[in-house]
Amino acid sequence: MSRRNDHLKFQVYRGTAYRRALELLAEEQATLDPPDIDVSRVRLEPITHAAVEASDGWGEEGALLSWEDVSAWKHKWPKGIDLALWYGVELCGMAYANARDSRITIKLILLEGKPDDTHPLKGYVLPVTLTAIDAFARMLKLQWIEIQDPATGAIPWYQQHGFAFDDQRRLVISVGAE
Repeated sequence: MSRRNDHLKFQVYRGTAYRRALELLAEEQATLDPPDIDVSRVRLEPITHAAVEASDGWGEEGALLSWEDVSAWKHKWPKGIDLALWYGVELCGMAYANARDSRITIKLILLEGKPDDTHPLKGYVLPVTLTAIDAFARMLKLQWIEIQDPATGAIPWYQQHGFAFDDQRRLVISVGAE
């Protein structure tokens, strides 16, 4: 298969993963807290310049990785999934994960929720992101989702969502474990 066909195939996979995450969120509407979240206003889409601009000021100054880098990574490594999580016109979170050349693992490289505690999807950025990454990883027939270089303070949050350290000290969850 040509590289161009691979890019198209992975683009279709990403779109399918976005839809699956939103479908699952809609199915769980009754269990959401608060239950009045209007899931019809939730969107998942690729990270665009508009999303990067909306996230300006979220992260730490001088961070090694930035959202501006994602555009180049998407072209260099097509086996990745990038997502911007919106509620109406408000950007609530972004993530980037990539399998690169692996046939086993997809690594969650960047994940960030809007630091404002009042945004409407507070507490849902990681679960929605994981659902999309898991769906993408299934299409790639991968076995693990790994958190690349997890921030120490975020480790308990990942563990609450099913991640655990393996014997190689990687913070992982098995694909399909959601």
